[in-house]
Amino acid sequence: MKTVLKKFLSIVIGILCGLIICEIFLHFYNPFPFAISRGRLVLPANQKTVFKNTWLKKLDNNIYYSRNSLGFRGPEPTDSINKLLSVICIGGSTTECRFISDSLTWSYQLYLKLKTTNPSIWLNNAGIDGHSTFGHLLLLKEYIIRLKPKYVVFLIGANDIETDKPEQFDLMNEKKINFSSVKGFLKSVANKTELGSSFFQLYAIRGAYKKGLIHKNVDFASLRDTVLQEQYIAMLLKKQDYYLQQYKARITELISLCKMNNIKPILLTQPSMFGNYIDSTTMVNMTDKIIPESDPMNTAGTMQQELELYNNVLRSFGSEVKVIDLDSLMPKNSKYYYDFFHFTNAGCTEVASLLADKLSDYIKTDHQ
Repeated sequence: MKTVLKKFLSIVIGILCGLIICEIFLHFYNPFPFAISRGRLVLPANQKTVFKNTWLKKLDNNIYYSRNSLGFRGPEPTDSINKLLSVICIGGSTTECRFISDSLTWSYQLYLKLKTTNPSIWLNNAGIDGHSTFGHLLLLKEYIIRLKPKYVVFLIGANDIETDKPEQFDLMNEKKINFSSVKGFLKSVANKTELGSSFFQLYAIRGAYKKGLIHKNVDFASLRDTVLQEQYIAMLLKKQDYYLQQYKARITELISLCKMNNIKPILLTQPSMFGNYIDSTTMVNMTDKIIPESDPMNTAGTMQQELELYNNVLRSFGSEVKVIDLDSLMPKNSKYYYDFFHFTNAGCTEVASLLADKLSDYIKTDHQ
């Protein structure tokens, strides 16, 4: 019995020592490009790197990526942000455009287009890959509000599909240990460590992968067809009611936070390659095409019905704030996307042109 106990204690001590070594290592060097560290949102500032792209065929071989002193993508402010005609774009991966070079992102191209009619404009990209409206709320509270920009543009929807309240964002927001349950206590303690934060982020990436939100090269012409039963589709759409109520509440909070701090929010619906249509580039009928790695396997037509529910929530705020229906404006053409959500260089140019048409007069008139 003593021998077994000694072996058990040795294993436990070995595991603890291993965890401590990992924590120390991650404290000084974390190889994961996460924006969450030890229970708080961290924007990596003053970064400049070149990605060697070998897997996304529609994108450039060399991708020039940088973040300025604020931790955003875009030019440095020339003055206090509250004195400038300032615009900050917030969203997930379709806003950050991690695998698009700085000068080719839709946000930077939009900045150049708006600058022709509004020379004093300053526009930055605060998108964070993987962030949903939970992360956007945190970003607003911890960073954006104190900067006092004139406008905030939200491109949201994709990462909120069937997203319940993530405990890690709750814990970061509360900044305290959760004593309501053993599970909550352990998670809140773990979230205050580099190792725990990294684990939670890897778990979130796993969930995003199942939803088909991870960057990947999609050959639209080679996708297989399937036909889903009407009962399944009805059940899938009905299931969204629970998530849509929470989604609407979070958007209401985003708008309220902006207005309370004299920031004007602009909402963009989420465009995608989902839908019932024939892709004009490949001449493929997308309606019954299976979404790769989706869990369970869904079709482009069904996923459009699901995404439309979330876009409709944004459209419902049209009487309160500026809403641009980018989903309806953006052509469903595979030359603009390298997967079902993420834009190619051409896609970014198209998005910038569409938004410039809708925002140029709005911002100019608003500041005359």
